[in-house]
Amino acid sequence: MSATEKAASGISNVARRFADRKNVRLAVTGLSRSGKTVFTTSFIHNLLSAGLWPERLPFLKSASRGAIIAGEVYPSAPGPSGTPRFPYEESLNAITGKSPSWPQATDRLSAIRLAMRYRTRRKLPRARGRKIQILNVDLVDYPGEWLLDLPLAGKSFATWSAETLELARQEPRAGLAKPWLAHMATLDGPGRAKDAELETAADLYKAYLDSCRAPDVGMVLVQPARFIRPGDVDPDDPILQFCPLEPLPAKAPKGSVYQVMEERYDAYRDLIVRPFYRDHFSGFDEQIVLVDVLSALRLGKAAFDDAQAAIGAILQSFDYGKSGLLSWLTGVRISKVLFAATKADHVSSNQHHNLKRLLEEMVAREANRIRFRGVQTGAVALSSVRCTEDVLGEVQGQTLSMVRGLPAGRDEETALFPGEIPAHFPTDQDWHDGRFKFLDFMPTRISGSARGLPHVGMDEAMEYLIGKRLR
Repeated sequence: MSATEKAASGISNVARRFADRKNVRLAVTGLSRSGKTVFTTSFIHNLLSAGLWPERLPFLKSASRGAIIAGEVYPSAPGPSGTPRFPYEESLNAITGKSPSWPQATDRLSAIRLAMRYRTRRKLPRARGRKIQILNVDLVDYPGEWLLDLPLAGKSFATWSAETLELARQEPRAGLAKPWLAHMATLDGPGRAKDAELETAADLYKAYLDSCRAPDVGMVLVQPARFIRPGDVDPDDPILQFCPLEPLPAKAPKGSVYQVMEERYDAYRDLIVRPFYRDHFSGFDEQIVLVDVLSALRLGKAAFDDAQAAIGAILQSFDYGKSGLLSWLTGVRISKVLFAATKADHVSSNQHHNLKRLLEEMVAREANRIRFRGVQTGAVALSSVRCTEDVLGEVQGQTLSMVRGLPAGRDEETALFPGEIPAHFPTDQDWHDGRFKFLDFMPTRISGSARGLPHVGMDEAMEYLIGKRLR
């Protein structure tokens, strides 16, 4: 096909896409434990329920005006051949079963397509003049750790090594990295590579990454991600046997420690990261970025700063807005981004405004960059599945807003005062006082779950992301 024919085909595809807007790819973006799987499950179930019980989604305008007729889930996954289908039914059963639980952590990529039948208000070309339309919504689920590999797609081994070593020498990482760094001091970068030494270095580096992710440490900016969640890659494959190294003053000799490590990094970047980015993280229309602000606060300043840095690094990897004729010919990039502070039900509703404000401050720099490219951004406090209720309680003679639910690791529901959310970055005194002690909660028995899962803000998120496409 000639360049002219490709351009004409691109123009035709874009024209068709704008004419009917029948497909939307939604990027559900979030770090590990931010709630992607639960969000995807709730999004699907609540949207499927919108035709029969629209009152559950009052802020989704197409539902509130009775325009949504019905929906169904496709039996196979969209995307490249062989992509597993997102386990929607299994995840829903876990949440709504007799002994409710959160779905299992995602360990590999999956995708799902939801089709919504609705009555449109738009004026359509005569050839498409029927009022009943179908919108296909594609969602992709994947281990949150894999997101952190996206920035590697454009980095050399030397650049990545320098950045990673700098992080490893800062607390709390410095104490965790001691065994690995001690072994690194014995390696001769220009010297001949020995399999045993390389394997030990890689194993110690993996152990360091695991310790960074310990529940009481909470560092999330760990790379390479497949060292933690290999997915369908054999953990013993040499492509997962490398680690950062100090730079050399001259080109590394062939067969040296440095050359072998660099070669494996390049293979990892070219054979794992770039295809993953190309096949699953290009061509998105809208994006929601899920952030577990409460856990970042609970784990302390280092974890909070690390989460902020990780979010920034990830968002640098996505294409936003239009950037000239080529972008227009080959398709529209992400045009709308919603930042969501998850697990909002873990604090009382009078704290949701501050939770949203704090999230906005965390992502301000990236939001500004995205908006400069002509992309709309927004923020919301969100709970994909609400598992607490607001109650009033008395503490030391004061009546306070509290939440009642089943804390993780406990056998009985409890009413407790979860604390207050600062509207701005915590002060040094806030961190020193240890005032952020937010608990995780388990789902409780849901009555009438066929009508949709109880939530906080899911309808606002839906309206922001796909509302105009359902009109």
